[in-house]
Amino acid sequence: MSESTNAQITRDQPARVLIVEDDRDLNNLLKFTLESTRDYEVASHFDGKDAVEMMLNWKPHLVLLDVMLPHTEGTEVLRAMRKHNQLASIPVILLTAKSQESDKIDGFEAGADDYITKPFSPRELLLRVQALMRRSGSLSTKSRTEKMNAEESTLPAEVSRPEQNTQGSSEKNITVGPLSIYPEQFKVLVNGESVALTATEYQLLLYLAERAGRLQSRDALLQRVWGYEGQMNTRTVDTHVKRLRQKLGDAGVLIETVHGFGYQLIDNQRSSKS
Repeated sequence: MSESTNAQITRDQPARVLIVEDDRDLNNLLKFTLESTRDYEVASHFDGKDAVEMMLNWKPHLVLLDVMLPHTEGTEVLRAMRKHNQLASIPVILLTAKSQESDKIDGFEAGADDYITKPFSPRELLLRVQALMRRSGSLSTKSRTEKMNAEESTLPAEVSRPEQNTQGSSEKNITVGPLSIYPEQFKVLVNGESVALTATEYQLLLYLAERAGRLQSRDALLQRVWGYEGQMNTRTVDTHVKRLRQKLGDAGVLIETVHGFGYQLIDNQRSSKS
């Protein structure tokens, strides 16, 4: 097991986004869309060759990765990222014209956090980026707060907000059997060894751990962890759980499948928060 060194940014610092897309018009459009928000510093790359090396040198907080790239396919670039200590936890959104469910599953199994099918609107892309940045904690505090306030101000008073953690449990360390989670450090240990997780895998594990012993449906996980409602196939959850179990090793058995419904983190071993 290895420890990720994906850097977190400080307050008001723009997040670095690397676009790896060979269509130069689309690449420029995405760059303009992201930079226009003033939340992101954007760099472009146009093929799979040397993409990993560029990531190591520039250290992006998120990567937009085309699947059909010259020289090396995006999924191969992604697999190489997930095997590298310094890149393993960087959030990745795959961009592709392939829309079959099997293609999406292949992308998620390679390590993608999200998957957008071409053609897509720049606004959809921006919303997906913002959602993934929030999950990874990479969107600047000021920007995140302003956006959330702006979004909530447009909602009617009678519309209920998503569930809020009023007890602050996400700020406390959680231990279940051999599994230990340190939210303030974005760190997960199994039997004392650090585990490198992607932002989505980490948020999925944290959500289940905070609700240990309580069954969570796939639809609920899509809404609470991914922030999407009715926009993604529930196979997305299954694929991420499979990857998460593999990475957790001995602690993977703590995630229990309830067939036809969802998942829960079992707490038949002693669990605690500190």
